[in-house]
Amino acid sequence: MHKQRILTALLLVPAVLTGLMWGGIIFFNCLVLFTAALCLYEYFSMTSAQKAVSQAAGILIGLIPVGAVILHPAPSLLLFALFLQCLITVILFLLTYRQHDRPFQQMAVFLFGVTYIGLLSALTTCIYSLPNGRLWILFLLAIVAAADTGAYYVGSNLGKRKLCPHISKGKTVEGALGGLAAGVLTALICWLLFMGFSSPDILVPLAVLLGISSQIGDLTESVIKRAWGFKDSGRILPGHGGMFDRVDGLLMAGPVLFWILYFSSTSCAAAN
Repeated sequence: MHKQRILTALLLVPAVLTGLMWGGIIFFNCLVLFTAALCLYEYFSMTSAQKAVSQAAGILIGLIPVGAVILHPAPSLLLFALFLQCLITVILFLLTYRQHDRPFQQMAVFLFGVTYIGLLSALTTCIYSLPNGRLWILFLLAIVAAADTGAYYVGSNLGKRKLCPHISKGKTVEGALGGLAAGVLTALICWLLFMGFSSPDILVPLAVLLGISSQIGDLTESVIKRAWGFKDSGRILPGHGGMFDRVDGLLMAGPVLFWILYFSSTSCAAAN
């Protein structure tokens, strides 16, 4: 498992970084769209097993916000996309009401999946359109990866006190703190390498906030998997599980970074 985890990372990281550096916004949009589609597939494979039509509908409806911001990266458009998701979901369950054992509960699970994965993926997509967006994306990926890696290794070797034992038995307080420390160190390295337009006074607290957000996203997916009796969301990434397992922290940290940058840029524009 450990060797598979490292090998998968060694294959994926250079490919993603190369694409982000040279592929531009087209590569980034395709990457987010593909990743969101896989996460939606894994979510509905857990919650709607043996229901191919529900899985396909969930993927298509879930991608509405991502498609919307790809066409026009504006937060206001997300309101319309979310409305469409709710409207289509309600109509879908009204038409198929008699086919469900627990219509309301199943509709709630369906709507949570499409909005959670779809909305958070779309907000992360919007980062690219902001000033220095590509560099902020690289910063985000670096912090989340460092926090995840730091939490894994510190928790495995030094972890004693359980963080949330009722949600995830493997996560520890020591691992969480190790992840935050790794994120802070990575933020300083990013500042030296390519984030010189910002400052450590901003990047270090931001790294802590993104690390906490990443862990919240990780725990959120753990709640979903525990509710449906799954250890991993899939098997597409050896050593890591599914795509949802790999980007669960990123799904929460990305929107946090977007709104911070968005409101910061808006405040600066208003001040000028």
